[in-house]
Amino acid sequence: MRIHETELVRRARDGDETAFEALFREYQSTMYRVALHFTGAPELAADVTQDAFVRAWERLPRLRDDRAFGGWIRAILLNLVRDSYRVHRDQVSLEDDPRGAESYASDEPTPADGVARGQLEDSVRRAVMSLPEHQRAVVVMHHLEAMSIEDIADALGLKKGTVLSRLSRGRKMLQKKLAGKL
Repeated sequence: MRIHETELVRRARDGDETAFEALFREYQSTMYRVALHFTGAPELAADVTQDAFVRAWERLPRLRDDRAFGGWIRAILLNLVRDSYRVHRDQVSLEDDPRGAESYASDEPTPADGVARGQLEDSVRRAVMSLPEHQRAVVVMHHLEAMSIEDIADALGLKKGTVLSRLSRGRKMLQKKLAGKL
């Protein structure tokens, strides 16, 4: 984490809305991409991203380590995505999928292949969301956000070995959960 960012977090925690707006601009696009990856729905991803920033603003006084802001707000986002998924998973059929029918058939040779791909994506999304929060955050940061182990360790305030361990355990759990589906 950059020193400038740590200062922004400190100022925001003290109530400086301008500092929080700067943090929002820094993290908004990354957070949206993560939410979109999990939800598959642009509008829902935007809503969840906005909710994460609102929740972060409300809970910022409780953040213990200014250097952990990036990992902390990502954890908030992932919790909101998980909650959103629980609410929406039984309400959306393939015909009503918020991604639209074209997401299934855009580059697949047949509609059946598109449905299978959508089901696979859903299985992967569910498997990732079912990981314990500490493993889920590391897996998403490394594989979705393409963050290095060192950057994840800095963002979450962890040792490099801890990040590697969580990543390894998360991958193993995903392999078990997705066995036979890939």
